[in-house]
Amino acid sequence: MARTPKVVEDRRQQILDAAMAVFAQKGFSRATNKDIAHEAGITPGLIYHYFDSKEAVLKAIIEARSPLRVFRALSSEMLEQPPAIFLRRLVLQILSAVESEDFLQLLRMLLPEILHNPTISPISFDSFQRVLSLLIQYLETKDQRGDLVVEDASMTAHVFVSCMMGFVLRRHILCDALVMRYTHEQIVESVLRVTLEGLLPR
Repeated sequence: MARTPKVVEDRRQQILDAAMAVFAQKGFSRATNKDIAHEAGITPGLIYHYFDSKEAVLKAIIEARSPLRVFRALSSEMLEQPPAIFLRRLVLQILSAVESEDFLQLLRMLLPEILHNPTISPISFDSFQRVLSLLIQYLETKDQRGDLVVEDASMTAHVFVSCMMGFVLRRHILCDALVMRYTHEQIVESVLRVTLEGLLPR
C-alpha cells in the first residue's frame, strides 16, 4: 500500500503521541525506541522511516507543541497592525499556547530532564531561540519604521518571553495561588503596559 501524505502524517502523529506518553512515564533518558514502538503498536524499525533518532522524535514533539506554531500562523496583514494591537494579540496567543495541556505536559517532562541531562538543552531550546529570533526581527523592523523605539531588541524580546514563561512556571509548576487568579487578558495587559509604554515614540 502506497504511503499517501495523510498516511505518513497520521503515522508520524501516532509515533509522537506514543513517544510523549512514554517520555512522560519514563523520562526521555530512560525511554527507548522499543518502548515508543510498543506504545504505538508498531515495530521499532518503523520509527526510523519517520525519524532518525529518539532525539529527532523529541524535537518534533517540541516543534508541534511550542509557541512556534503561533508565529507560523501570522499573516502579513497581522504583522502590519499597530504594535499595541499586534503585540496584545500575539502575547495572548502565545500565553494560550504555553498554558495548553499539550505544552504543560511537555514542560513537566522536560524540566527534570534538562536539570539532569545536559544533552536535552540544545534540543529543547532550539524552538525557544527561534521564537525569540522572530520576535527580535519584528521589533527591529518596527524600530526601523519608527513605530517603536527599541534600544535593544534582543533584551526586549527576552523580557516579553520571560514574563510569559515566569507566569506559566508560577501557575502550573509552582502552583502559586497569587498568580493563579489572573486571567490571560489581565496578564497580557500588565505585561504590555509595563513594556509598551517605554517603547512607544514620544
